[in-house]
Amino acid sequence: MEKNTKQQENKYKLKGHETFCIREGWLSKGIKAVLENPKVFTEMYGADALGVGSNMAKAIRYWLKASGLTVEVSGKGAMLSEFGEIVLKYDPYLEENFTLWCIHINLVQNKENATCWYLFFRKYQLEEFTKEELEIFLTEQLIKYAGTRDFSERSLKDDCNVLMQMYGREKIPENDPEDKRICPLSRLGILRKNDEKYKRTVPDYNAISSEVLFYLMQENKEEKAISMEELYSGELGVQSVLGIGMNMYQEYLEQLAKEGFIDLNRTAGLDMIYKLKYLSKEEIALHYYEKVRE
Repeated sequence: MEKNTKQQENKYKLKGHETFCIREGWLSKGIKAVLENPKVFTEMYGADALGVGSNMAKAIRYWLKASGLTVEVSGKGAMLSEFGEIVLKYDPYLEENFTLWCIHINLVQNKENATCWYLFFRKYQLEEFTKEELEIFLTEQLIKYAGTRDFSERSLKDDCNVLMQMYGREKIPENDPEDKRICPLSRLGILRKNDEKYKRTVPDYNAISSEVLFYLMQENKEEKAISMEELYSGELGVQSVLGIGMNMYQEYLEQLAKEGFIDLNRTAGLDMIYKLKYLSKEEIALHYYEKVRE
């Protein structure tokens, strides 16, 4: 029984994206198509309904599921998740950075369906690296995580390519017909490509709201208290997942405390965070969208 449990915990997935990163407009098109027809991805003419090729339709299906916008039910097809319904109502064209951050966090926390995203943003510490260095690292980490070497190296390389394209793609000239190929997550500003190297960058302060930090914290939603240091540099990975520095992190914490989400206790050198509001990710998203529309 213990062996089965371990295998269940170590499920992994490579190349679900058919070598396509998320493209501008894909997720918006996908959630609307799923709302209209839950079986859009299983019917013969589903790709035609989405206006893309069959491999692109498979990629859209994968990204919707991996980013938490849809869930799939056997015999019923794809359905919008609660998060997907909220996004469709409040930000159907993914214009809000908050929406993109939520999608990014969902990918990073989805170790079964976006394994390389989980391993890169939670485990990789180098600030500057080449794609080859990343491939070596992810190969080693996937062997440890999955407990096997029996996976396709080609698929892992494809994951590395797509991951870097999504976050660190070089800017395409304005009015270029290829502009639609740029991934909206590149707007988050957490990676930049310089020649053959990629470098982690600090996002603009105004590009992140304090609710993004609280959304990230909900991975361990039952945990009532956590140290500030653990939340920043520990397994939750505020530093690695959001790419923010300590000063920016402290400012977001102060804002969350001001709004009554958390309490900060810095007595006796403890530096602890205590949750005052127990909200689901979906409730946090609703709070944000309703706040910005007031």
